[in-house]
Amino acid sequence: MDDAAQAAQPADGVWRNYDFVPGTTVWRATDFTNEPVGRFPASQLEFVSGNMQIVEFEGAKVLEATSNSVVRVKLPKALPEAFTIEFLLRIPAPNFVTTVFTSPRAAGALVRHPFDYLYLYHTPGLYRMGKELSGTRTPSLVGKTVPVKLQVRDEWAILYVGPDRVAQVPTAKFGRTDAVEFHLSANARFPTYLSEVVVAVGLDDLYATLNTTGAFTTRGILFDSDSDRLRPESTPVLQELVKTLTDHADLRVVIEGHTDGQGDEARNQALSERRAAAVVAHLTGAGVGAGRLMAAGKGETVPVADNATAEGRQQNRRVVIRKQ
Repeated sequence: MDDAAQAAQPADGVWRNYDFVPGTTVWRATDFTNEPVGRFPASQLEFVSGNMQIVEFEGAKVLEATSNSVVRVKLPKALPEAFTIEFLLRIPAPNFVTTVFTSPRAAGALVRHPFDYLYLYHTPGLYRMGKELSGTRTPSLVGKTVPVKLQVRDEWAILYVGPDRVAQVPTAKFGRTDAVEFHLSANARFPTYLSEVVVAVGLDDLYATLNTTGAFTTRGILFDSDSDRLRPESTPVLQELVKTLTDHADLRVVIEGHTDGQGDEARNQALSERRAAAVVAHLTGAGVGAGRLMAAGKGETVPVADNATAEGRQQNRRVVIRKQ
């Protein structure tokens, strides 16, 4: 994320209409931190073809493609009705295309592929059978590492590049198989970089879930690294929470902050407390009465998944809204 995005607040400027919400349950996530440089991360991704390796780039370990390459993220089962795909991507030039399929692409021209897919270059968007369904010219995607986020609920699909919604299709037709496939256009002079792939499923309604289970868990309230500063990508969940509390004046909630198990336990506990307090401060600033809110930091004490895996750590970094 660029400096301008880091400086923005939720619901400010271009983030006011940002509506991407990550899936509730993480199925797959990549974390290349411990992968050896110069090797393909075979324990996390499935190699199909091409020339790819882990490199240090812009202060992080990423997957570098130096030829036209294909890599798959294998899933535990076929994608359901609602799912999200997130990743960081850097394409080297306007005519270098990365395509992303939720069903492995059959041999032959794209015009024969029966399902929708992401087509990412200087005009990223959602495509079907070789034709653009919805796209927006986005120069920021070229020569710069940017977050790409796809959200699909039944036939409704939205695609974001950074804060910009570049595509929206209410009649999407995505294949739902047990793999997400990336086709990376690249060569030795113009490499493409991919990292932080997260595939998650389920998009729960906040108030309905609170009423049914008494608690709503979200990965959509985000913070800067090792900080309690709310990230602008938190906009849709925070806005939904404000609306829910405004519409239901008798509702009182506890905001719980949770971390993964990496790092010092005491530091994680303090961080989770500050993050919960930051959410409460945002809500009171939006007009919710302070007497209806409590903040509680849980640190790493209540994991819901295995901290030894990237997927588990993603799942454990969360905020829980719980009815009082």
